[in-house]
Amino acid sequence: MRTLSLSPALQGMAWMLLGSLAGTLIDSGVKALSSTYDTPQIVLGRLLCGLPFVLLIAAWRGDLKNLRPKRWRGHALRAVLSSGATFGFFFALGELPLTLLVALSFTAPLLIAVLAWPLLGEALGWRRGLAVALGFAGVWVLVNPGNAPWHPAYLAVAGSVLCWAGLSLSARRMANEPAGAMVLSTMPLSLVLAGSLSVDGWTPLEGWSIALFLGIGAAGATLHFSVIMAYRLAQAATVAPMEYAAVLWATLFGALFFDEVPTGALALGAALIIGAGLIILRARE
Repeated sequence: MRTLSLSPALQGMAWMLLGSLAGTLIDSGVKALSSTYDTPQIVLGRLLCGLPFVLLIAAWRGDLKNLRPKRWRGHALRAVLSSGATFGFFFALGELPLTLLVALSFTAPLLIAVLAWPLLGEALGWRRGLAVALGFAGVWVLVNPGNAPWHPAYLAVAGSVLCWAGLSLSARRMANEPAGAMVLSTMPLSLVLAGSLSVDGWTPLEGWSIALFLGIGAAGATLHFSVIMAYRLAQAATVAPMEYAAVLWATLFGALFFDEVPTGALALGAALIIGAGLIILRARE
């Protein structure tokens, strides 16, 4: 009997789909926890439960042998950006619909394309410029100014996405740094901030929340591993579009667990942002 054998490209796409599912599970878990715990405590629990899994991944890749950073200033900047991205997004998860936030998070490639021009000298080009305009039109549709109530969480999302774009750009400029150091150096500042901000308003953990924190940590490890495998097996242009499946996962989980009903404006805005991201991914000039 012949066994089914998938090509490396299909395997890479499958791994990225799994990664997008794991990322959405993290977001859903954080959103569920936000009904009981404040943002700093969730960040602290997420980091503490995720750290063992990160170390296991680093050991698997052989990165534990080389964790000493070479460019301390760059790592300090990455720690600040990582804290901003994490705190901003986790706060927004407790205030805004899941699918809306996931869709808005995909504006990060648009900001990366724009910021790479002055910071890295990468030409924007007319195709990427058109894609950026298209993507921000999608943001306009999602936020629905004038027809939807304003919420400060939108500012948190904007700050989080901007920090994430900066974090991605810094990774390009520090490509010669040890991978383990790149990951672990982003965590101490967030741990200190989350720990210090959690002291006064600490809420005792319950059994369900401990299990959920551990599940989020395991999902984080799955996400990290899946992305590594996806890019090992196939080219970025093949696997990267699978990340946008997160919008579908978020729509499903939002409906099942948070009573969120997708709207036409949400579908249109998400489609514009995803289309813009795909144009940027494919554009060559």
